[in-house]
Amino acid sequence: MKILMIDNYDSFTYNLVHYMESNPYGVEIMVRMPDLLHGVSLEAEGIIGIVISPGPSHPADRQDVIDFVSRHWGHVPILGICLGHQMLWHMGGGPVIRGARPIHGHTYDISHDGRGLFEGVGMPLTVTRYHSLVCAGASREFEITAESDDGVNMAIQHVKYPIYGVQYHPEAILSTDGRKQLFNFIKIALEA
Repeated sequence: MKILMIDNYDSFTYNLVHYMESNPYGVEIMVRMPDLLHGVSLEAEGIIGIVISPGPSHPADRQDVIDFVSRHWGHVPILGICLGHQMLWHMGGGPVIRGARPIHGHTYDISHDGRGLFEGVGMPLTVTRYHSLVCAGASREFEITAESDDGVNMAIQHVKYPIYGVQYHPEAILSTDGRKQLFNFIKIALEA
C-alpha cells in the first residue's frame, strides 16, 4: 500500500515524505513530479491516497495536477498542503486571492474542529505558515475546519468525500502535532 506524493517542485516536499515514511502502518510514500503523473495507475501501484505538496504559483496555473486529481476525486482520500490546499479550494469553486500580506516562516495558533485530520490533535494548535495566497470566501464543496487567530482559512474538509486541505506546513519544526495529522490522513486512507 502506498500514498502518492505529488511533488510540486517544492523544497519542503521531502520533509513531508520523511515524516510520512515514519508512519506506524507500513504504508510507503511514492513521489512523482507533475510531468510524470500520466504514467501513474492508482490500482496497479497499490495507491490508497494522494498528497498534493506545497509549491510555487497560483493553483489555477497547475492544470496538470488539477486534471490528475480530478480523475481520482471521490475515489481515494486526498490531502492538499499549502498550494495543494489552495488547489482543492479552487477546484471546489472557492476563490484563491493574494492575502493581506505574505507570511513566510511565522507561527500562528489555529482553532480546529477536532475531526478528521485533527482527531487527537491539541487545541489551540501552533502551525507554521509559508504563503502569500489565501483561500477566501466560500466553496460549494468544502467546509472550513480550522482558522488562524487572524481569521484566515487554515484547513478544509470536503462535505462528502475524504478530501482535506491545510494551508500551513505540518512538517515544519515549529508546527505542533504535524506528524499526528499526517498519520491521521494515512489512517483515513487505510480505512477508506
